[in-house]
Amino acid sequence: MIKNGIARILMGVRDLNDSLAFYRDIIKMSVVSDYPVDTETLEQLWNLPPGTTGRAVCLKNDEQTTLLELIEFQPHSDKFIRSDANTRDYGLFTIAFRTKDVDAAYHDFQEKGYKFICPPITYTPNWVPVTVKEAIMVGPNETPIALIERLSEPKPVIKGDFGILLDSSQLVADMEEVTKFYVDILGFNKIFDKALPDGMLDDLLNLPAGTQSRMAFINQSGSNNPPLEFIQCSVKGEYLSDVAKPPNLGLFAIAFQTDDLSALIAKLQSHDIKVISGPVTCSNNQEKVILVEGPNQVNLQFFEQ
Repeated sequence: MIKNGIARILMGVRDLNDSLAFYRDIIKMSVVSDYPVDTETLEQLWNLPPGTTGRAVCLKNDEQTTLLELIEFQPHSDKFIRSDANTRDYGLFTIAFRTKDVDAAYHDFQEKGYKFICPPITYTPNWVPVTVKEAIMVGPNETPIALIERLSEPKPVIKGDFGILLDSSQLVADMEEVTKFYVDILGFNKIFDKALPDGMLDDLLNLPAGTQSRMAFINQSGSNNPPLEFIQCSVKGEYLSDVAKPPNLGLFAIAFQTDDLSALIAKLQSHDIKVISGPVTCSNNQEKVILVEGPNQVNLQFFEQ
């Protein structure tokens, strides 16, 4: 019913040129489309005021089909989704890129004026037998971006300084809700789900010392696209659903493609999953789209081409 995992990661941006200078020119993602988003679609799907328009640019890497969709809304908000949030607050958190040299990237981005949630940290996770170095920066539109370098062999081949999208992470209040939705209803595969050693994520996410955490990775079987990463912490957070939506700036939705939108709607409704809006037919590509409130109040789009 769902095709190939994450289809798109949607991000509101204040200035498309600035965001493209990062994702296209530095990360070296390729632009695959550039199109206007009409006011009717935005009004019906996101309940934005009449007259609101947008310009969307989609980028991807060579190895995955997942698109990073950057949308500049007009008029746009100057409010960043994560500007007043704690890292533990519930909602979309990071996108992660494989990185050839995290230390070099850290110093380079600092020189360019970017701030970091945490500097490079080396650790050996208990979900895979590898050692990695990771830093989390505050990217364009104050979006947290994880930069991850694999230190142990076999090391992946990276053509430039940055490689594939490794995952898209969310902070969640209820992991069982996540499992029910993605595994039981959508039929995705849970790759990993374990409690982490106490305090393992403290420095990485700026959490109180000794925080207990649980982590899960979920993806569609056979997909090479980035998995969904979910983190549940013993320290409680606040839901970001009131601000994690257009025309605010930052990550606001994940999109999945389905081959039968009507059947999917019926299945979601049978499990009391809230369909916020749609189906809406987008004028630029004639896709039929619905907006759904996913686990932990995260916005999810499902579309049929």
